Amino acid sequence: MLTDPYPSTRSEALARLEEFLPTAGSYGRDRNAVLPGHPNVSRLSAALRSRLITEEEVLRRVLSLHPFPAVEKFVQEVVWRTYWKGWLELRPQVWTTYRERVVWLRQNAPEPVLRRAEEVAAGRSGVAVMDRFARELLTTGYLHNHARMWWASFWIHVERLPWELGADFFFRHLLDADPASNTLSWRWVAGLQTPGKVYLVRRSNLERFAPPSWLDDATGLGRLDDSRIEPASVEEQADTKVRPLPVMVERPHGEVDSTGLWLHDDDGLIELSPLRHLGNPTLISAWIEPGPGDESGPVVLAWKARARSDAWRRACVQFPTGRRETLLDTRTVSAALVDALVSNGCRRLAALAPPVGPISDQVGEIRRCLAGRGIDLILIRRPWDSALWPWASRGFFPFWERVRARLGSTAEGDDAINALLQRAS
Repeated sequence: MLTDPYPSTRSEALARLEEFLPTAGSYGRDRNAVLPGHPNVSRLSAALRSRLITEEEVLRRVLSLHPFPAVEKFVQEVVWRTYWKGWLELRPQVWTTYRERVVWLRQNAPEPVLRRAEEVAAGRSGVAVMDRFARELLTTGYLHNHARMWWASFWIHVERLPWELGADFFFRHLLDADPASNTLSWRWVAGLQTPGKVYLVRRSNLERFAPPSWLDDATGLGRLDDSRIEPASVEEQADTKVRPLPVMVERPHGEVDSTGLWLHDDDGLIELSPLRHLGNPTLISAWIEPGPGDESGPVVLAWKARARSDAWRRACVQFPTGRRETLLDTRTVSAALVDALVSNGCRRLAALAPPVGPISDQVGEIRRCLAGRGIDLILIRRPWDSALWPWASRGFFPFWERVRARLGSTAEGDDAINALLQRAS
């Protein structure tokens, strides 16, 4: 039995996957039950978010042991993560607008709104079961997806607080705080992601899927009575028009000498990526931290520290004779990268492409700083992402039907995933 319920190293993530595999067939039946310890879900979301393990790996393993119909719901939920990322890659302005709104609200929202948001986030809303969830998030860095939906709906449709501030609270405290999954899920609960559809928290739903003991303290529970919940009016702030997916390569080309390899939080699996072919690059680990006022919670920071150390260790094993830079932990990552590359005589910097989010936000500045010193930036997109992201131009279910049609008609395991990638490309 693993001691860490939310694996922060690759070996722990692989072990957790093996623990989960025997129960994957019952996932569709049991996943909505919110139970102590969350035994009915994989608890791999943080490892997947930082790519200590990949979606492709998980599905290859699951489909090697179970026929597709038996695990279809689990496969679908894993693919949701790919869909969300693809959706945001095609509409990066939605992320930008959301982050701008967080800053604006912090500076301009009425003081009573900001004060109430702080109270609810601290677990002092006065609705005992919702305060329980807030405290669980703050102390563990995790919430069951069903509880996330309940709590987000409570924030938006009961407390009538700005969804952007709630999404930012989750983003700072979730171990699996994925820019796409988190932002777009909050938009969905608010009624923005699928126009005309909102998610409303219901007392009857909590009574069905949460342990009865969690509702023993009925303080404030009447606020969640089914008949009392009405959707809040939420205005669309973002332009959701599809943009062309930026063109990127899937493997490095040309010389491999004098190349620096940049490790970052969005992908910690260099040894199972196209960058494993680089030879012996200069290893540079530059961890981009959020800006002032956006700091992650202490549980998240501790988890990231373990995941970063693990990614660095594995990269050093992959490139045993390559030069190595001391880990960089800096807010001025562009300058730090330039200094490290110049001091090591590098003419190129290669990295796995960060998806839309805080790291990607700095790529433009990094590229400009590198160009000023005659250094090229090469971003590599994984084949899984290149194959599936373009399908995310519409809603999830058209996307899923394309995936399902390919997986469901193929034998199992590697054959199924290989067929998906070949037919998608």
